[in-house]
Amino acid sequence: MSLTKKGSALFGTAIVAMAFTAVAAMACTNLATLNLSTSSGSVGDTVTVTGSSFSVPRSADAPLIPVVLRWDGADGTVLAEATPDSAGNISATFSVPEGQPGYYVLVATQKDAEGVDQYGTPARASFQILGPNGESVVQPAGSQSPAVASEPSSSGMIALTVGLGVLGLALFAAGFTAFVRQARGRSVPVPSKVRND
Repeated sequence: MSLTKKGSALFGTAIVAMAFTAVAAMACTNLATLNLSTSSGSVGDTVTVTGSSFSVPRSADAPLIPVVLRWDGADGTVLAEATPDSAGNISATFSVPEGQPGYYVLVATQKDAEGVDQYGTPARASFQILGPNGESVVQPAGSQSPAVASEPSSSGMIALTVGLGVLGLALFAAGFTAFVRQARGRSVPVPSKVRND
C-alpha cells in the first residue's frame, strides 16, 4: 500500500469519526423546555413558568443572557424576563393577557447581543384562554389555531444534525470504496520459474 493511499484512508476515517462525534454530541445536548403551573385559565390569571436547559455563561466574565417570555409568538408581547441560574433553570410569573378564548403559545427566547438564538431555544408551551364561564374551547378536528400556525418551526438544528449525519455516511462510503479498490488492486505475487540446469 502506498503512503498516499494510507494517508487518504486515515484521513477519511478521521473525518468520519469527527462527523459521528459531532452528531452524537448534538444528540446528547438538551433543548430548553418550559413548564406552566396550569395549561389553561382566564384573562388576568397569574401563571408560574419554570424552565430548564437554558444557556449559561461558560466563564465568570461572560455576560448573562436573559430569557424573554413572549405571548403568542417569538415576536409577541413580552410577558416577563428571567435570568437562568447556574444550572440553566428559570422561574417567572405572568398575568394572562387579554385575548379571545382559544389556544396560544408562550415562547421563551434567549438571544445574544447579535440577536442570535442560543442553542436549544426558543422553547414553547401552549396555553388555553377559557371561555367566559370557564369552559374549554375545543376546535374542530383538522383545524389549527392561528397562534400555532403562525409560529415557524425551529428546525435549523435538526437540519444541521441530519446534514452532518449524511456527510458522515458519505465520507464513510467513500473511505470504504477506496479501501475495497485498494484491496482489489493488490497484485498476487506470481511464483518465479525455477531453472533446471
